[in-house]
Amino acid sequence: MASADQNRILKYFSAWKILIPVGIGLGISVYLLLNSFDQDAFANFSITPRFFFWIFMGILVMALRDIAYMYRLRLITNQDLSWRSSFQVWMLWEFASALTPSVVGGATIAWLIVHKEKIPFGRASALVMITSFLDEFFFILMAPLIILFFSNAGDFFHGNLHIFGLHFEGYSVFLVGYFYIVFLAAFIFTAVFIIPKSVKKFLIWLFRLPLIRRWKIGAEKMGDDLMATSKEMRGKPFIFWLKAFGSTAVAWIARFSIVNCLILAFLPFSDHLALYGRQFVMWVVLMISPTPGGSGVAEFLFGDYLGMFLLVGMAPVLAILWRLMTYYIYLIMGSVVLPIWVRRVFSK
Repeated sequence: MASADQNRILKYFSAWKILIPVGIGLGISVYLLLNSFDQDAFANFSITPRFFFWIFMGILVMALRDIAYMYRLRLITNQDLSWRSSFQVWMLWEFASALTPSVVGGATIAWLIVHKEKIPFGRASALVMITSFLDEFFFILMAPLIILFFSNAGDFFHGNLHIFGLHFEGYSVFLVGYFYIVFLAAFIFTAVFIIPKSVKKFLIWLFRLPLIRRWKIGAEKMGDDLMATSKEMRGKPFIFWLKAFGSTAVAWIARFSIVNCLILAFLPFSDHLALYGRQFVMWVVLMISPTPGGSGVAEFLFGDYLGMFLLVGMAPVLAILWRLMTYYIYLIMGSVVLPIWVRRVFSK
């Protein structure tokens, strides 16, 4: 079994799966540089201590994001994961997300990574679903808060997305993304917290089919683990969920803050809350991207959704820096961590 799991994980992180999103992302970046870059936008720019300070702050908030997610992993696993294990699991989770269409996410392999940390299948699956639910709940909650606290909130949700001559109305794309997130959150909440027994019965029924009957006992164990995890999570005190959601909020706010830091490295800027609101809308749209890790789509979205805060012609360069710090870094870190993690968990 260990060998089969190891082969499955290594196949998931194969070289060609890494090259596809890198090729798409770099190709789109070159296209945008050739068509949108304007060197005059940088005429008054010079590398100063201010530039290095805000780049450093950007790196710092990205580290804060990762620490917040690692803390959440340790919290929901009752500290079954050490800080070292949490770091490796999180880097691989982000690595998987970078290689998977955003609409699917890295959860398709994350449950196996968590399981290899000696956490039972059903429990690992439930915990991965709960982390996804927390992320989605953050976005569900943010939309009404933006409408409530920003008088010009309507401007955040409008605008057009332009990709290779195709035009998409921003508000419609946002609604599709938002209700997709609502659907996923409702599904996870129902499966884990309301009807885990029914999910177990469905698994048992499904694994009675001839082609997959050999795994029927494993499916029953998975159903038992899911029910046990559901009971455990429903019994958690309010402070537990406050910490879980708090770490989720810190992680997402830190991720949004990277763009604020990048802009401050190049321009004087003060409309930070408006930029947070606009990024929220951009990320909802990015969550339904069909490309691995949002490659290509993210670069277009950056200019279309955040270009209003920049000088004309500056967006392609900042988009590349943004993706380097929030996407390509996880391809690098994941490639480094993967062999270390494989040696650790499969040598036991």
